[in-house]
Amino acid sequence: MPSLDGAVAQWMRGHRSTASSEQLACLGVTEAERRNLVSDGVLERVVDGAYRFVGVEPDELSRCLALCASRPELVVSGPTAGRYWNIPRTPRDELVHVIAPPQSNPCREPWVRPYRTALIDPDDVIVRTDGIRITTPSRTAIDLTRWLTYEALATATEHVLSKGLCTYDSLLRCADRLNTPGRAWVRRFLRVLEARRPGQPRESDWERRVHDALIERGVTDLESQVYESLPGYGNVRFDFAIPALWMVIEVDVHPEHRTLEGRAGDCRRDRKSRRVGWAIERVAEAELTTDFDGTISDLVDAVADRRAEVRRVTAAGLWPPTLRR
Repeated sequence: MPSLDGAVAQWMRGHRSTASSEQLACLGVTEAERRNLVSDGVLERVVDGAYRFVGVEPDELSRCLALCASRPELVVSGPTAGRYWNIPRTPRDELVHVIAPPQSNPCREPWVRPYRTALIDPDDVIVRTDGIRITTPSRTAIDLTRWLTYEALATATEHVLSKGLCTYDSLLRCADRLNTPGRAWVRRFLRVLEARRPGQPRESDWERRVHDALIERGVTDLESQVYESLPGYGNVRFDFAIPALWMVIEVDVHPEHRTLEGRAGDCRRDRKSRRVGWAIERVAEAELTTDFDGTISDLVDAVADRRAEVRRVTAAGLWPPTLRR
């Protein structure tokens, strides 16, 4: 029998301790030897046609690999792919969701959720080095429409764009391919995409909500993810800015803003920003959670005050701030 310290062990190390019957056969393990390895407690069945080393803690990716290795027509998709790409609001259901061709019989395991479709375009599939086939971020975001509310889907869309996982155009191309008469959920995704505010993607759910609320309240010159180089500090990226007013709005919802080091860094950055003319407004998660509408009203008033100030200093010949650097 082939040594498990040799080719078989080497294969297992590179494939999450998982292999299909065909892969084991290619490594020289006969059907009888495979049965003996199972009866001796060396290998255990994951699904029909795929095995893993006993004692290795199973995880979601090893289950995905077992399915992909034993059923070449399957592609990991939906919430499982959403978790892989770390897309927010993705359901944590501990199931492996897959897409498979029509009339196929993917797997009867209770932890597998197949969705049969003829639309499995090669451009929508990524094959990992270990053999897992998974939908691209674009296809994944669109597929998640069937599980997410409108608000959650908008957040997921902003996330894949802000992290550079895909582009607006790649989302649109993928949705157009899937937009057949029987897929009303794809048209729901397209409505979310079409309703998306222009500009750089927002990096959190709160950022998106603050941005959209300010736009709806008339702050139409607000821009997302604005870069600036501050003398004595370096390059920074503001959550939101109104460049014509030299005004910044920061949405502090990341936990790092609540640490001593985070607050110190924010103070130093704000100080360097003000020295060259930027006006800074910060809002915290607690404000947004307890009184979102009131916080937005305060920001709208702050923007109005800044506009009035800019008009005054412009009339006095002291604008723009670059003249004071």
